[in-house]
Parts: sequence; structure tokens; C-alpha cells
Amino acid sequence: MRQSRSDVGRRDGRNLDVRKPRQLSPETAEKAAAAALTLQFLGFVAEGRTYGETMEAWRSTCPRMPIWEDAVRDGLVRIENGGAMKSSRIVLTARGKARLGRGQD
Repeated sequence: MRQSRSDVGRRDGRNLDVRKPRQLSPETAEKAAAAALTLQFLGFVAEGRTYGETMEAWRSTCPRMPIWEDAVRDGLVRIENGGAMKSSRIVLTARGKARLGRGQD
């Protein structure tokens, strides 16, 4: 049985809900990008990094994406001073581990 044009895209006589993806506001898109970068940063730190390695890899001149600074401010990472600042360790806090989904490993 041949379908009429009006039936194309319908199943059992019901309209299929085919919508374009919702457009995010610039603020929502920025928050989503920051959240994704924060998880990437926490994963980087979780592998065991020095302050020097972290600063080199995550230094930013972009005031809208201060992932490193936000993670310190939000209590997700801390600096364990091992003498020289460049050789100090950056470690995840319990809060950082929870955000990354690693619990209290």
C-alpha cells in the first residue's frame, strides 16, 4: 500500500516529534564549555602533576575561561608544597574527586 505525501514521516497516523536541536544561549553554552574543560582539567591533574606541568599546560590569558583558577577557588584541587613552587604537586581534593566521578579513591 502506497503512502500519501501527508502520511510520510508519520507512524501509525501520529506525527513524529522531529525537532531541530535546541539552540543554547551564549551564557548556557559558555557554562557547558567551562564544565567540560573543568572535567578535562581534573582528569589531567588526577594523573599526578606538578605545579609547573599544570601551569604550562593550563595557563590561560582568556578571562572568560579561567579553568585553573576556578578549580582552585572552588576547592577542587590544592597545591601540596614540596619546596620549590614549580615542583609542588597539584592534587584533587575530595570535592574534585567527586566532581570527576572518582569518589574518595
